[in-house]
Amino acid sequence: MKYFFWVRALAAGILAAGLSATSGHCQLSDAPYKNPNLPVEQRVHDLLGRMTLEEKVAMLSGAGWMESVPNARLGIPSIKMADGPMGVRSWAGSSAITNGNGPGAHVTSTAFPAGIAIAATWDTDLAQREGEAIGQEVKALGRDMILGPTVNIQRVPLWGRNFEGYGEDPYLAARLGVAYIKGVQSEGVIATVKHFAANNQEYERHRVDSIIDERTLHEIYFPAFKAAVDSGVWSVMSAYNKLNETYCAENPFLLKDTLENGWNFKGFVVSDWGSTYSTAATVNAGMDLEMPGGEPARIWLKTPATRSAHNSGDWLSPDKVLPEVKAGNISVATIDDNVGRLLRIMFVSGIFDHPHTATGELDTPAQRALARQAAAESIVLLKNEGNLLPIDPAKVHTLAVIGPNAAIAHTGGGGSSFVHPNYTVTPLDGIKERAGSRIQVTYALGTSMQGEDPAKDTPQARETLRDEAVAIASKADAAIVLVGNSNKIESEGFDRKTLDLPEGQDELIEAVAKANRNTVVVFNTGSSINVSRWVGAVPAVLDSWFGGQETGHGLADVLFGDVNPSAKLPFTFINEWKDSPAYGNYPGNDLHVKYAEGIYVGYRYYDKHNIAPQYPFGYGLSYTAFNYSDLKITPSTISSGQQVEVSMKLTNSGARVGAEVVELYVHDGHSSVDRPVNELKGFERVTLAPGESKTISFSLDKSALSFYSTAKHDWVAEPGQFEVLLGASSRDIRLKGTFDLAR
Repeated sequence: MKYFFWVRALAAGILAAGLSATSGHCQLSDAPYKNPNLPVEQRVHDLLGRMTLEEKVAMLSGAGWMESVPNARLGIPSIKMADGPMGVRSWAGSSAITNGNGPGAHVTSTAFPAGIAIAATWDTDLAQREGEAIGQEVKALGRDMILGPTVNIQRVPLWGRNFEGYGEDPYLAARLGVAYIKGVQSEGVIATVKHFAANNQEYERHRVDSIIDERTLHEIYFPAFKAAVDSGVWSVMSAYNKLNETYCAENPFLLKDTLENGWNFKGFVVSDWGSTYSTAATVNAGMDLEMPGGEPARIWLKTPATRSAHNSGDWLSPDKVLPEVKAGNISVATIDDNVGRLLRIMFVSGIFDHPHTATGELDTPAQRALARQAAAESIVLLKNEGNLLPIDPAKVHTLAVIGPNAAIAHTGGGGSSFVHPNYTVTPLDGIKERAGSRIQVTYALGTSMQGEDPAKDTPQARETLRDEAVAIASKADAAIVLVGNSNKIESEGFDRKTLDLPEGQDELIEAVAKANRNTVVVFNTGSSINVSRWVGAVPAVLDSWFGGQETGHGLADVLFGDVNPSAKLPFTFINEWKDSPAYGNYPGNDLHVKYAEGIYVGYRYYDKHNIAPQYPFGYGLSYTAFNYSDLKITPSTISSGQQVEVSMKLTNSGARVGAEVVELYVHDGHSSVDRPVNELKGFERVTLAPGESKTISFSLDKSALSFYSTAKHDWVAEPGQFEVLLGASSRDIRLKGTFDLAR
């Protein structure tokens, strides 16, 4: 009842203000904030000065599931959001609604490959073009903001959202995240880098407290976010979890000390949906927009599923914020800063002056072609004994296509990032289309996807399906077995229980490999899987991730050699969970998870302890070969503030056109603190014709040499000798050289 009377009073106040504004309509229409030719800060200052406190406070929480509160009197538009980051999704409600089949649940758009697949391309140009295409589709649907990219580091191989991010290395994640952001924002659409910070597991994500030391935060978990801020990202999303005992949404160290004061962030912070737990602490920490808001939020927060997941929200609604202002717990200056950040991005992005309307095209031929290119370019060739691949129609006349992932297109993982496309191309259809009349293609399910059809999950049913697969494999010149996970196994909201393939898939691979020595295994996952049972028995293995709507075409392009595989692993590939550096410190005890491995995440850990993984970070094969030569490092000695230039010659020594990703690592052997053996500090993707050579150049500045000093609370590059290592993976170093940083 109290809320009802407050709403009536607020409405009356806004109406009175509107009547007052009407009498001075000429002055308002000529107000500086409406002049797009004036400096943004002048417009923000002018508009804030015309708003009542009640109007400002109303903007701190959403108007609904994915819209901010508009102001008709002053012409302030709503920021209309859509989920991402792999395409544009419905904004009708939670994932339970938008992944269902109810009215308005689906918005169809181009389903691009998952973030981890884009990471595997190591192609910043491709990531930027994907961002541009997604930005175009956001505008075409009349929306203003996409909730992506995800740049959280892959700490735990079991994390349910590994498929959304860009892998285990902060430099790689930063480069690709920035490229995506630049693409989106070049279209006047707000990009949202998420989730700040240390959202590295789904298990108890709403309550878990991530305990991380200062150096590890700055060296591993912050760099991709800082790079996004430095590149001008317009929005940052806070994470659900706590960081060092304080919820991220009300964490002044994160939002004030780091984002605003440390990195000079000028955009706005939006909460993850249902991640706020207080009023004054959240507003004062620098949370600018709580989502969702309004009646949709209140209804959602009352549902049993929401409560059991420990979501919380509706803390920044006016009836809660205004009393805190009146009590002196929140200052008007703080409100002005929070609202000013929202207004600033409305002006900078252009949506204040030119709101987006749903008038554009979706899923255009160009966007489909980009999705296909990305699907093919992301596939990692992990093994190719005897050059079984690419498939040669002169040798392969019959082809058996087998597996639970053959006749279905696994476009993405589950949860809030799952995109509903207009069409999908399954691997089976892509292979059949490319094989044409020259190759006879047969198909068998082999085994069902675990949990999807209980009638096929019995031992007897699995044996029958496996026998059918063996029968066609034994008669074919080659067999392709397509296995992996589905969006019900890898998803937001929960973590995987194991790195093992779903039940029945290992047995299927082993049986087919015995029946046909030319067996190719293709799997869809967002992280490592255990391949130890069968990897030695098959000659060819491909990781095709969650490849978007064109996954079948992309796979066929690689299998038949129309595209030469060039992707590299964006994480270290292991077989067993116990081999992870996070093992023993996940999922935590008593809702506290210690990041005890510190900076030794991924390859940093395996290098330090001299452990050989199944496949190292940065690994990936090609149908051609590349030679590295002529390393030059100049000057041999630099002073602080100077850059060192590194160059080398790359030559395609094989018979096919191909692309190579040259990876540059730096080793500091003289540091006063413990440092990783090698750290990625540069990469370059280069396409060469057979016999062609190209000189590749890198520039290394102080940031490439520095570690974060907890004594100085700053980055430090210590004088001494540094080693530069160039190679095809973190464990395949081809060239080495040194230079000195003078005192």
